[in-house]
Amino acid sequence: MCVVSIDFSAAFYKISHEYLQGILSAHGFIASFIQRIIRLYNNATSELQINGFRSSLIPMKSSIRQGCAISMLLYAMCLNPLIQSLEKDLSGIKIGRRQVRTTVVAYADDVAIFLSSVADIQKLKETLLALEAATCAVVNIQKSRALALGTWDTTRQIMDIPYHKTSKYYCSNSRT
Repeated sequence: MCVVSIDFSAAFYKISHEYLQGILSAHGFIASFIQRIIRLYNNATSELQINGFRSSLIPMKSSIRQGCAISMLLYAMCLNPLIQSLEKDLSGIKIGRRQVRTTVVAYADDVAIFLSSVADIQKLKETLLALEAATCAVVNIQKSRALALGTWDTTRQIMDIPYHKTSKYYCSNSRT
């Protein structure tokens, strides 16, 4: 098996507003709600501050504002088609006594994908390229990682993502 940890370059900043509107519509939100969300972004601007000097306003054509109360939910909805597609198309791994199949684990813009078949490599590549085309998000190859376990053949390239001998995955197991 191989665990591929995907890093999206400036994930929140790359989501196109057209894609966001389509996602909200696909999730069944009513038009007036979608328009309110889109109005938050329609005339959004940003500015740069360098050495104490501020730039003129820069119009934002894409982006989900980080720090906004609903940004995490919006990003999760935008990422959901990727997760559903990978769950449908990849073999995944089986975990536990019940042998529950797991293909993807995602938290915000951190996505770990479990490959158990060489055929999954091409499917993963096609799915990620489709996501890039739809959302304008870009996979950061240098920050993404592959971790080969068992007899996985590390000569097989996965989108030029480098293999590493170790990787860190953080899990939170909180109880109320």
